[in-house]
Amino acid sequence: MGTFVGLIIFLGVVATIAMFIFIALGLESKFKKQNSRRHFRRAGIAFATGLALFFMFVAVPNEVEEPVDQTASADEETEEATEEQTKEDSEEEKAAAEAEKKKEESIEAEKEASIEAAEKEKEESIEKAEAEKEKSIEEAEAKAEAEEEPKEEPVASREGLIPVSLYRVVDGDTVNVFDDSGQELKLRLLLIDTPETVHPNKPVEPYGKEASARLTELVNAANQLYIEYDSGDKTDHYDRHLVYLYADDVSVHEVLLKEGLARVGYIYEQQRYLSEFRAAEQYAKDRQLGIWSIPGYVNEGGEGFNSEEPEPETQEPATSEPSTSEPQQTTENFQNCTELKEVYPDGVASGHAAYQSKMDRDKDNWACE
Repeated sequence: MGTFVGLIIFLGVVATIAMFIFIALGLESKFKKQNSRRHFRRAGIAFATGLALFFMFVAVPNEVEEPVDQTASADEETEEATEEQTKEDSEEEKAAAEAEKKKEESIEAEKEASIEAAEKEKEESIEKAEAEKEKSIEEAEAKAEAEEEPKEEPVASREGLIPVSLYRVVDGDTVNVFDDSGQELKLRLLLIDTPETVHPNKPVEPYGKEASARLTELVNAANQLYIEYDSGDKTDHYDRHLVYLYADDVSVHEVLLKEGLARVGYIYEQQRYLSEFRAAEQYAKDRQLGIWSIPGYVNEGGEGFNSEEPEPETQEPATSEPSTSEPQQTTENFQNCTELKEVYPDGVASGHAAYQSKMDRDKDNWACE
C-alpha cells in the first residue's frame, strides 16, 4: 500500500513539471512573436494534459482508493484490536485459570492439612489413652502389691530392738554375741531349726555347714546386729537367750528359711512371726531348695531331721564328764535339767539311761542340751 501511494505521488509530480514546461514553451514562443495562438493552444493542451494526468494519477486514485484504504485500515485496526482483545482475553483466561488452579490447590492443601491434623490428633488421642491405660494398670498393680505386701518399717525404728555385737557363730541357729555392757549372750534363734554340725552325738547333717556358713556371711556383712525378744520366756533351760536376730534390716531367720537352709521349728509360746516364717519356708519347699531337695530328710511329722541315728552309748559321752567332786548317781533319775547338767553339762542322748522325754523340749532326741 505505501509503495503504490508513493508511485502515484511521483507521477503527479512529473505531470505537474511537464505542464509547467509546456506553459513556459508557450510563453517563450509569444515573446519571440511566433504564432501565439498555436503556442497558446500547445500550452493549453500541455496544461490540460498535465492536469488530466494529475487527476488521473493523483486525485482519482486517491478518491477511489481512499475508502479502500480506510476500510483496510479499519480492518487492520479491527484485526489488531481483536488480536489485542483476544490476547487480553487469553491472558485473563489464563490468569483466571491459574487463579482457579491455585485456589483448588489451596483448598486441596487445606483439606490435606485438615485430614493430617485430624489423623495426628486421633493418633495422639489413642496414644494418650493407651498411656493412661498403662499408667492405670501399673498403679493398680502397684496398689495391689502394696496391699498384698505391706511395706515394713526399718528394723532400727522398731521398739524393743537391742543392738549387739558379734562374738562367734556356733551353728546355723545358735550365735554368741556381746551386749552393750560387754556381757556375752548365747542366742538361740526362735522358730527355726537348722541341721546339726556340732552335736556331740550326731553326725554333721546335710546342709548343716551351709546353714552355718550363710549365717556367718549375713552377720559379718552387717553394720549392726539387733536382737528382739518375744513374749514369754526370755531364755531356755540352757540359759540361751530366745531371740529374733537381724543383720541391719534383714531377718536372718527368713533368709535361711527362704533359701532352704532351715525349717520352721523350736515352736513354743514365742510365735510372733510364725506366719511370715511359714511363708518363707513354703517358698523353699515349693522350689525344692536346700533341705527340701532330699526326699524324706525333713521330719515333717515332728521336729528335726531324719539323719543317721547315733549308736547307743554304753557310757557317758566323751564331752560330758561327771563332776570329780561327787560320785556318779546310780539311779540316773534326775528331777530336772538342773540336776542332770550337774552331772552331764552337755545333756544326754535318747539312748542314755538318764534321758527323759520331758527334758527334751525341742524333741530332737537330746535332753538338756
